[in-house]
Amino acid sequence: MQPMDILFIVIGSILPDIDHHRSMLGRLNIFVGFMSHRGFCHTLLGCAVLSIPFLCIKGAAPYVFLGGISHLFGDALQSIFGSKIFKIKGW
Repeated sequence: MQPMDILFIVIGSILPDIDHHRSMLGRLNIFVGFMSHRGFCHTLLGCAVLSIPFLCIKGAAPYVFLGGISHLFGDALQSIFGSKIFKIKGW
């Protein structure tokens, strides 16, 4: 795995939150008022659609999709266990 692959995974992991008005990308998104948080962007199809623009970069789209899937997995864990799973004792 190359450093650029990791970059595309990171990009993919933040893309599903484009529908949240407080996210880094949501602040730039003019359509955020028309989208519901954890709506379409938080589905497998949404991750696939968000990966489409990266098809023009050789080999990037699968890593962007993988990052999106990891985001969905993290959100699923948080909804099951709450934010306690991510807390570090003493922090």
